[in-house]
Amino acid sequence: MANLYVVFAGASTNFNHLDSIAKNISAKTGIKYETDLVYDNKRGMILPDTSSDDIYAGSYYPRRYAEERISIEMAGYYKSGDLRDADSTMMTIVTGIFGEKKDAAVNLAKVKAVVPNAYMKRVKLYQGCMH
Repeated sequence: MANLYVVFAGASTNFNHLDSIAKNISAKTGIKYETDLVYDNKRGMILPDTSSDDIYAGSYYPRRYAEERISIEMAGYYKSGDLRDADSTMMTIVTGIFGEKKDAAVNLAKVKAVVPNAYMKRVKLYQGCMH
């Protein structure tokens, strides 16, 4: 487990709403919006059923490592760092995961210019092998 700083820019059960916000943040800040996940109406954000990852295909596989990048993730995972808590349909926009608070603060300042209620939170995330 590692204590990392995660920047969040909204949460919703409506993927299209979050996707629109994420694209807007990307266009206005230059932060790349990219994900390996796809949206499924019943399962939320998942690796595609056709993924070569036999263990997580059709399931949620979270972002866990430090980088500045926008993605839509399952919100529950970032409350506890436990995949069991990611089963809810609530999703969140993550604009970056950082090892240093100062780096997260820089990301947050950029994002707040687009999404004023964006925030940073220190989260304990699992860093070991998930396979």
